[in-house]
Amino acid sequence: MRVALIATLLKPDTLGGAEAYVDKLSRSLAARHDVLILTGSQADVDGPPVVRLPRLPLLASGTGSAASRIVWHARDQWRLSVHRAVIRELRRFRPDVVSTHHPQGLSAAVFTGVAALRLPHVHTAHDLNVLCARTSMTRDGEYCGGHCLSCLVQRGIRGAALRADVSALIGVSRYICQRHVSARVVPAERALTVRLGADTKRSRVRSPAGPPTLGFVGTLSPHKGLQTLLAAFAQTDEPWGLRIAGAGPLTAEVERAAQEDPRISYAGYVDDEAKDAFYDELDLLVIPSEWEEPATLVAAEACVRGVPCVVSDRGGLPETPDASVFRAGDPAALVQALRRFMPDRIRAASERLLADRDTFTWATHFARVERVLEIARDTPRPTADQLEDALSARGADSAGTR
Repeated sequence: MRVALIATLLKPDTLGGAEAYVDKLSRSLAARHDVLILTGSQADVDGPPVVRLPRLPLLASGTGSAASRIVWHARDQWRLSVHRAVIRELRRFRPDVVSTHHPQGLSAAVFTGVAALRLPHVHTAHDLNVLCARTSMTRDGEYCGGHCLSCLVQRGIRGAALRADVSALIGVSRYICQRHVSARVVPAERALTVRLGADTKRSRVRSPAGPPTLGFVGTLSPHKGLQTLLAAFAQTDEPWGLRIAGAGPLTAEVERAAQEDPRISYAGYVDDEAKDAFYDELDLLVIPSEWEEPATLVAAEACVRGVPCVVSDRGGLPETPDASVFRAGDPAALVQALRRFMPDRIRAASERLLADRDTFTWATHFARVERVLEIARDTPRPTADQLEDALSARGADSAGTR
């Protein structure tokens, strides 16, 4: 199978989850298929061959004047240079199927370029960027519904361009699929939820003999709910431990909390072996996000290791298996959700997660995505039953053809 994968940025450009996902997906696909990456990234990458697309300069969150941001988003709606480049490179490569991802900075021209050639097309929605200029449908920490003028324009242009000729949409949660279906970007029968997957060799039942150790891993930023977590800890004298890993604008606040409260420790940014070691210390993972979190990779990383989660009620987080859910932004509600897990429920939830461990692995996730691509290649307008068949694919033994 020949697969063209289109993404604005790649892993060297950012610590974002979508970019890390595209990196892993491209490598997994390249081990079994012929893969070409079309990207706006200028980073040097070691992997499948890359073709550069003309991308707008990055628009960092919260930077620049309101007028400059408006101009940037206006330019990002549709770009003729990208449309032409996508058509040119796809004609040259002649893929069997195209896999698109986050198009911010490349515009809806990614979708119109694919549609112009009538190629089988699977779009993976990592967030709400097709529907919302800020990608999150969140304003000042609250769900806003995407009613801003910029969101209405983006949804009208980008959503229409995707709707024109998409074979299937993969959503990382039911929440993400439902948002795209309700916005009429894709019919319900061609939207499929494929849960994210992760890998580790360190899986075990969590059964703390003493006070449990809680963990947070991710961007140290207000939208991730970290301040709510710290406030919850300040409100209780429970002897729980809290391990925090990550980097971001709240690093100084986390370091200060660790200095003032002996129950809290800060591990810094962790990856690879350091991340495995971090998770190995945990009994519970807390994901207290205060934006419309699509579905976070850290939940899959926890579940595959047998670590139960306590999550906020935002976006796709309540879909996390065996999770305790609390109202986002409410420290007292978070403390109550944590207490509901104490003391016996941690072990029971951990055992259930490990009994179903295969569903949380990258191998299973990849097998399902690969099967969706094959279905779209063979049937550019697949039925719901055909797509549902992809969910039966498991692990490295799934079928794949060149």
